[in-house]
Amino acid sequence: MKPILVCAALLLCVTGASAQALWRGVPAGSTPAEVSALVPEAQPADRSTPADGRVLLVIAAQELVGTPFEVAFGFENNQLQSVVLQTQASSPQEAVAIAQRVTASLRSRYGLEISTKSRQDPLTVGIDHKWSYRRTSLHLQVLDGTLVSLRYRPDIPRSANRPL
Repeated sequence: MKPILVCAALLLCVTGASAQALWRGVPAGSTPAEVSALVPEAQPADRSTPADGRVLLVIAAQELVGTPFEVAFGFENNQLQSVVLQTQASSPQEAVAIAQRVTASLRSRYGLEISTKSRQDPLTVGIDHKWSYRRTSLHLQVLDGTLVSLRYRPDIPRSANRPL
């Protein structure tokens, strides 16, 4: 009986120690070659430096909730640090509708958001939702009224010596 319990405990430790999958099973920290092997439709990127690391791979159109999104894989030190899905809506109303469909999809998969900001400016359409799931954070926003952005990043635990 004791060997079975030891094996079960080791299995749980190994399962918990694996790298978190950011999007479509691609783990954080993957190299560009590993991402390409797991997501063959990802192609080398033309652009190089957004806010989420150096984009080395992109998917021009990935369907999500009936809408094509561009997918950008952001790397730091040749390790995957973020996956950003974005689409440009034709109007603020369409952006909100897309974001609401994405929100419903994410809620069905990950549960309720950990954070929801509501903006008070009636002229600015604002959606800003965050989820945290198995050491991965998801951030859905409508930016500039018509840009719908969904960002996957690894949750990095804060240590006692790191400032907030």
